[in-house]
Amino acid sequence: MPFWKSRSERGKRHTFDPLLIQLLVWFTFLWILLLSVTFTITLRFSQETLESNIEGTIMSTASALADSFMVRDALEEGKCSPQLIAYLDELVEFTDDMDVLTIADTKSIRIYHVVHDRIGGSFVGGDEGPALRGECYINDGVGTMGLQRRAFCPVYDSSGSILGFVMVSTTLGRIEIMRQDIIEAYGKMLLVLILVSLAVATLLSFLVRSFLHGYSPEELVRTYLDQNKTLESLDEGIIYVGPKGRIQLLNESAVRMLGSHRDVLIGQPVDEIIRAENGTSLREIPCKQIPSTLPNLLLTSLPEMKGGKYQGTTLILIDKTEAVQAAEQLTGTHHMISTLRANSHEFMNRLQVIAGLLQMDKQEEALAYISDIAQLHAEAIGPVVQRIQNSNVAALILGKLNNMRELNIQLTLLPNSSLPHHSKYLSSDELVTLIGNLMENAIEAINAGKQESPRNLVLQITEDWEGLLVMVSDTGEGIPAHLQERIYTHGFSTKAPEGRGVGMGIIRSIVNRHRGSIELESEPGAGTTFTLIFSEIRERRKES
Repeated sequence: MPFWKSRSERGKRHTFDPLLIQLLVWFTFLWILLLSVTFTITLRFSQETLESNIEGTIMSTASALADSFMVRDALEEGKCSPQLIAYLDELVEFTDDMDVLTIADTKSIRIYHVVHDRIGGSFVGGDEGPALRGECYINDGVGTMGLQRRAFCPVYDSSGSILGFVMVSTTLGRIEIMRQDIIEAYGKMLLVLILVSLAVATLLSFLVRSFLHGYSPEELVRTYLDQNKTLESLDEGIIYVGPKGRIQLLNESAVRMLGSHRDVLIGQPVDEIIRAENGTSLREIPCKQIPSTLPNLLLTSLPEMKGGKYQGTTLILIDKTEAVQAAEQLTGTHHMISTLRANSHEFMNRLQVIAGLLQMDKQEEALAYISDIAQLHAEAIGPVVQRIQNSNVAALILGKLNNMRELNIQLTLLPNSSLPHHSKYLSSDELVTLIGNLMENAIEAINAGKQESPRNLVLQITEDWEGLLVMVSDTGEGIPAHLQERIYTHGFSTKAPEGRGVGMGIIRSIVNRHRGSIELESEPGAGTTFTLIFSEIRERRKES
């Protein structure tokens, strides 16, 4: 409300304004809830700390006395000297967490007790057994002064034999009194903070109304939610740095790229987290897509100046790794690398088998194994090399074939397949991308199916004067009808892990770019068939 309004008008609106009432109620409720939860946790922590401190005190005291030469001498003589008794009495008197101190020999006969009349009597409680066997421990027991929390430590002579034990304890009644004192103190503090929160909530409700500048809360909330949704949907990382050089806002992509948590990053000096690769601050210097001190990140800095004064900076982060992966998938590099690795792995395995047979002096078995490999080449590899003359595509298929063999998947290259060295319809990179993605998806679908299902992949690549046909058919798990249109959406994947769902989108973009067609036939549990047809001759460019 404008401040030139009369005080009575402002007071009247504030009194009956639903916004103010909601703010007051919700802030008070949340603040009291937060205080209650916080105090409950801290109260429990304080009580546990109290008991831990008490246990630490009695155990450290028992351990120190057990190592004392005066106590050892007293047990060897069978009695305590007057000086030792006076020292132990003062120790009990001036140690707040100690109520009982007892020193007893191996027959559990006391040579010292805080109540002197009980010296010479038998130890009470029956829980000293482990101490006489050489253990230091804490337990709850019943002694001459009631329920106690007791710390036991054995006393050894110079030869390592047990002379007796020391027991230091605090009564459970004292511990309970301390607990009640803590609860009472926390209760008073909670009451004061609740009263303060009510006052703060009332003041805050009036201040918020003044800060809205006439905008309705619904409009502000809707605008914020829309902008935040847009910000969080970006793949690029967005960071806003305030005038003091501290991070004020960042989206989820930026949090992920920086490898931290949002709460940790907010408020941190940006120069301590990220800089240009040469160490230059990004706050006031405009720059575009330069390397940063963090690996695999490109930076764009957009500083905001007003009247020659620095107001803030917007930083845009781009993950080079994701860009490279997308480029590899687009150009087919990823599939070619997988092919080379598979071929290398298969070649090394076969060499190792042959070497092993020769070292075992089994030349006939080695020759038979080589013959089997030759036959395999003739039956499986030979047709690929003969029918697929494009070396990149042939290498891709052979690499996939090796992988499929390890997964027990049968590849069938249809007899009418034929691909020249240079296709008239697609470049080699586009062919590798299309076939590589389709075969990889088919292998994953087959591998995800039931083990007893057929594990077959049928491939046809046929190019003639009418056009180019690429068909990949699998016996995998199939694609449900309601998902068949979504598989072409960038980022969507039926396998669901992060970073997947790019391949089919790239395939559709290649098909659209060359005015081809793509047909999908799928039946859940039976398999999927993709058929791609290209009939428009591409513009001639130099093959890479």
